[in-house]
Amino acid sequence: MTYGRFSADGREYLVTNVATPSPWINYLCNGRYFATISGNGGGISYFRSPLHGRVTRYRINDVPPDRPGKYIYVRDADSGAIWTLTWQPVGRDVGAYRTAHGFGYSRAEAAVEGIASSVLFFVPLDDDREIWRATLRNTSGRRRRLSAFGYVEFALGHALVDLINQCDDQHFNRVRFDPALNSLFATKTYWVTETRGTQHQENKEWDRWAFFTVNRPAAAFETRRERFLGPYRNEANPLAVEAGRLSSRETDFGNAVGALQVDLELEAGQSEELIFSLGVIAKQDFEAAKAGLVRKYQDPAEVETAFGKVKASWDAYLSFTRAETPDPDVNVFLNGWSPYQAKVAFDVGRVASFYYWGIGRGFGYRDTAQDAIAVVIADPGKARDRIGLLARQMRRDGKVYHHFYGDGQGEFTRHCDDPLWFLLAVTEVVKETGDFSLLDRDEPFLDGPPGSILDHLFAVFEFARGNSGRHGLPVFGRGDWNDTLDYIGGEDGGESVWGGMFTAAMLDRLADLLQAAGRPERRTEVIELRDRLRRAVETHCWDGEWYIRAFGEGDRRIGSRENAAGKIFINTQSWAVIAGLPDRARLVQALDSAAKHLDSAFGPKICAPAFREIDPKIGLITRCVGGKKENGAVFCHPAAWLIQAECLLGRGERAFHYYRTLLPNRVDSDLFVAEPYVYSQYITSDEHESPGRASHSWQTGSAAWMYRVAYDFILGIRPAYEGLMIDPVVPASWKRFRAERVFRGTRYFIEVENPGGVESGIASIEVDGRPMEGNIVPPSDKPECRVRVVLGRRLS
Repeated sequence: MTYGRFSADGREYLVTNVATPSPWINYLCNGRYFATISGNGGGISYFRSPLHGRVTRYRINDVPPDRPGKYIYVRDADSGAIWTLTWQPVGRDVGAYRTAHGFGYSRAEAAVEGIASSVLFFVPLDDDREIWRATLRNTSGRRRRLSAFGYVEFALGHALVDLINQCDDQHFNRVRFDPALNSLFATKTYWVTETRGTQHQENKEWDRWAFFTVNRPAAAFETRRERFLGPYRNEANPLAVEAGRLSSRETDFGNAVGALQVDLELEAGQSEELIFSLGVIAKQDFEAAKAGLVRKYQDPAEVETAFGKVKASWDAYLSFTRAETPDPDVNVFLNGWSPYQAKVAFDVGRVASFYYWGIGRGFGYRDTAQDAIAVVIADPGKARDRIGLLARQMRRDGKVYHHFYGDGQGEFTRHCDDPLWFLLAVTEVVKETGDFSLLDRDEPFLDGPPGSILDHLFAVFEFARGNSGRHGLPVFGRGDWNDTLDYIGGEDGGESVWGGMFTAAMLDRLADLLQAAGRPERRTEVIELRDRLRRAVETHCWDGEWYIRAFGEGDRRIGSRENAAGKIFINTQSWAVIAGLPDRARLVQALDSAAKHLDSAFGPKICAPAFREIDPKIGLITRCVGGKKENGAVFCHPAAWLIQAECLLGRGERAFHYYRTLLPNRVDSDLFVAEPYVYSQYITSDEHESPGRASHSWQTGSAAWMYRVAYDFILGIRPAYEGLMIDPVVPASWKRFRAERVFRGTRYFIEVENPGGVESGIASIEVDGRPMEGNIVPPSDKPECRVRVVLGRRLS
């Protein structure tokens, strides 16, 4: 089935069949107030934290799915007919509905019962609220009497307590209606700030009031779910809407909701606008601020101005890179949807989606570090702030929280890779900005006095130096990037071959940073450890055709041809190249082996063959069904590193083959299931009987890496300390492409020609019409710079 397509300019995804295989969602957020919205109105809302600041409920894995949400019901007073402005939850006339997801907004349109409608959802840039702007137009040719009902189900504070202690938690809900302000206000008189379920009573209340208001007089209101839905009913057939009248009763217990009824009379051809606002107010400011806040955005012109600012903000953010390649699908993703998804992941931090409750984990350290690499191009200030946040999660011994909550709470684990991602984030920010003063910025350690960012970098170095096993590789502990290799070390810890490669790559970055910053004091130590790791990998880890993945308990080799399952893993082939291992013949063979054993119709698999038997000496990967997640799925995140590795070897055809295969809109949606406009964490591989299904969309590092790998290594435009490096690696069929890239305040217009049909290599570069030696364009003090590149023989 065909469910939708990109708009002609690629800036919206138009859902023409709203009965999508799963809820296809979008994110509406401004960095403080967050909301998700599906094409059918489902989604959650929260302030800052989906755990501690949950405004509304959303039931993951519910039946039916995607409930509850942000709903506007309509009832015809004469016929009693009921529908919603989104297809769900009432579910009438599926062909009458359309949805569009754009950058920072979603829109639903319908034509039901002679009423044409549109509802726009967005979060203003500078207000802790969401706006639902609805338009109803009478196309029936006769006068209509209608009632519209805006509806949300409240959570009010700590989402985990709301979930697991509902029988008691409901006694603290308070919802009241203020007739002078035409608004509902809801709060909870009990609140906890622990990150897990606890019996500890903190003796405090939620620090917010939620409000729900509308720009026309409310004829009635409702505050309790039981009265709105009625017994043995759900959102598809609420009793109060069928009856046409809400109770107008406040509540001090029960399942709290907000429902506002507006009665309308529409002449033939007449239109009316309804503007619902849902948001939060700090209790300390409540009495002074509430009137001004709830009366804001009552005027459609004010709403239009706020919406225009949202669109302008995203236009500005997405303008920092632009590509015009021979492939239209590539252009759509590179010019909008990949950087958009990466920014959403940066802001949200993996904690809330259609798949994640937002209650079971905090921000992942490695996730948080990697998200910075995409944002730094357009918003270096936010990337610098992210460096500070990461530094504050570190002890003086270099160990970091595996997950953290930003309030001093977190969890230490024995992962061998977590601290090293700090080096990636810092070096990318400094390369992009040229701002070496970042290294002198002071940030506290978790367990002692503050130190500079450089002190934090060297704390990570000491962690790496002290975490060495019998082969000179990092002790595996309870995982590396692959969290499901969590018991591979047994009692003696084992060793991560990928961890050795990754650490060598990050130390190489640190050595380059110290050189560029003029801080050579400890650079020799860094280089010595880097080279020692490279030698250890080359000495102990080559398996004849590829590199093994790990040493398990008692020197057991994992990811070896001697294994029945998990013979080859993707990461130790790609990172052998990224880490700069010296034997090119081995690197070529390793990537050829990855292509031979891991590539599939849906992209390269994370490992193969999949594990079919549980092995407690390896861990969770062997307990997962074959072909899904880390057990042999097509994992999009490490696939990006394979693309990078192919580019580093100058092999454009294969690099682009992988990139093109993994575009989310390439697979039929009935098979793919997840949204076709954003990357998912993984795609079920041919190791499973039902390949092609994607899962865990939106909140994945895949977007950041696919965005950066495409620009940095396929288009070949990437930052260096000395300037902007130009090194395209493309399919031979590409005869030309254009790109724009803002770098240190200058917009570079880059035209690349490929008359000889090569995959890599540069014959000549001109900068503003003048020939240039080498392939690093020095920083410019001009607002614009034009670069012309001809591919051919690679420069020495």
